[in-house]
Amino acid sequence: MSSVHSTVVSAVLVALMLAAGNAAAAPKPAVDDIAKLAAAATPMKADAVEQLYANRTWLWEKHGAGYFSENEHGRKRFVARTQTGYGKGDWYVTSGGEVCMRALWTSKNDGGSGAITCFLHREKDGVIYQRPSLGGHWYVFGNNPVRKNDGVRKLVKGDRVMKGL
Repeated sequence: MSSVHSTVVSAVLVALMLAAGNAAAAPKPAVDDIAKLAAAATPMKADAVEQLYANRTWLWEKHGAGYFSENEHGRKRFVARTQTGYGKGDWYVTSGGEVCMRALWTSKNDGGSGAITCFLHREKDGVIYQRPSLGGHWYVFGNNPVRKNDGVRKLVKGDRVMKGL
């Protein structure tokens, strides 16, 4: 499929995750203030990011989520579902605090196209900052202590994608 379609699929996925991960956190510092705090934080270590996502479902929207499985041999698979389609592939973390989902996305009107979507993670004093690796703003993904509406709370144990959310 075309690279334009891959870009659109990736942008929609990022928008869904941002809406789920950053909704209604209170009170919200200004974007510039969060960017300064994130700049002062250090990239999370790969094993810490892996522990955050492994064998958890990231709830994105009412009818959408992505599941980050990892088996006993370390194989990482990714499966997701949205209102308009689904994705299957794998996921990985980097030493720079990044989690990436590499998947083939299929919808009712499309045979499928590949996309890689990544998020950066930084941490300071137990506060986790997150942003899409291709642009976007930093936001607080997890406060210390974690608050009711933090995005990190949308990472729930188990596979909710195949169970129908």
